[in-house]
Amino acid sequence: MNPLREIRANPRQFAPSVLVVFIAALFGTAIMQGIGILGALMRSAEVVSASDTATVMITIVGMTFFLIALFVSGIVIANTFSIIIAGRSRQLALLRLIGASTRRLRRAAGLEGLIVSVPATAAAVAVSTGLALVTLALLGDAVTVDPGLGGIEMFVPAVTTIAVTWYAAFLGAKRISGISPIEATSQSVEQRTDDVRSSKRSLGIALVLLALGLIMLAGGAYLGFALSNPAGLLIATPGGACSFLGLIVGSAWFLPPLQSRAGRLMGRSASARLAAKNIDRHPIRSSRTVIGLIIGITLVTMFATAMTTFRDQMVIYAQSLGEEGMEIVEDALLQVIDRTMLFFLGMVAFSVVIAVIGVVNALALSVRQRTREIGLLMALGQSPARVRTMVLGEGLQLTVVACLVAVPLGVLYGWIGALAVISPLTGFFAPSLPWWVLVVVVPGSLLAVALAGRVPARAATSINPVEALEAV
Repeated sequence: MNPLREIRANPRQFAPSVLVVFIAALFGTAIMQGIGILGALMRSAEVVSASDTATVMITIVGMTFFLIALFVSGIVIANTFSIIIAGRSRQLALLRLIGASTRRLRRAAGLEGLIVSVPATAAAVAVSTGLALVTLALLGDAVTVDPGLGGIEMFVPAVTTIAVTWYAAFLGAKRISGISPIEATSQSVEQRTDDVRSSKRSLGIALVLLALGLIMLAGGAYLGFALSNPAGLLIATPGGACSFLGLIVGSAWFLPPLQSRAGRLMGRSASARLAAKNIDRHPIRSSRTVIGLIIGITLVTMFATAMTTFRDQMVIYAQSLGEEGMEIVEDALLQVIDRTMLFFLGMVAFSVVIAVIGVVNALALSVRQRTREIGLLMALGQSPARVRTMVLGEGLQLTVVACLVAVPLGVLYGWIGALAVISPLTGFFAPSLPWWVLVVVVPGSLLAVALAGRVPARAATSINPVEALEAV
């Protein structure tokens, strides 16, 4: 399997991966260069005492959000290559039949990821550097110190993105090990149904992580409101990460039942039932597609809930201090909280965008690999409008599942975080729901998938039934 030949033969199937890599690399490089410019600006203004601490804090926060975006990118890219490999089953089986090893074929798939990622990352670095130079020109004489845009550390996000893309492609090609050489003799090139579930070991690990995470979350909240110890956040934070990691590891077990139930919400029409069945046929692939959206929406909801709850509780606490306390809160603290929330939501937005691209990409690749199936449906009388509805229904169903899981999780994590921090001052309290964020995020995600999903839906209706059925 020649990676360059595969990319030249069908470059469109790699386009979403290129876009995802570009966004992730641009995000990380822009953060590093922005930090360099900010540090130079502060040093130029001789705010030396505050600049080092501020730069370190901004670096930690920025790189944390970059790693989150990179993790979502890895999931999207691994799922993309998994679907691509599934569509090459017969070709790979032929290669296995003439002696190609599984390891060699997986290395070739990883090399495809490497070839795709290098130009995308280079373009991202060029764009980011251009924006940084424009920013420096606008600042003019305010920056008299070299921001170090050409330093080696500025290229760390780019190199990391390339490495993650290569590894994600290599992991996505894991399905090659399950392809038997005997499949080369089959007349059908239709991909096989996914395994019903991943291994039982992954379920056991997921349950342990979930249990451990929930215990740590409860312990952190208890330390805060019952023992008045603000150190509860140090326990609640790894607890939230642990429980969420458990959800990711066990997604192939936990999410398919929700996907089946969400399919019933889409109606009982033929298009809705077909959309639900297509998702049920590939539970692992669907779970991988959904998990990226779940990560993004959970983070948005978590930060919004934590900040909104913190803001409301600080107002209540200030009221107990009298008029002077209210003046302090209204004039200073509330503005800081609002701006911090907008900053965090802006950072997380990159992960949501990448996840939406992942959903649309999965739909597009699925349409290409179900050419015969869609052609048969149209030959049997299914109208183009119903085919479009079926494809869009798959994307909307996956997004609904992501929202049903992510919103309660985000509210829970944000509430426990706020409890651990400020309940020593205020006592126990219920979460304040960030309604404006939920109103924007949930319908916004559905609308984004619906609009972007029109491209694969239109591609499905352009299939010629006669040509599609020639291979049968």
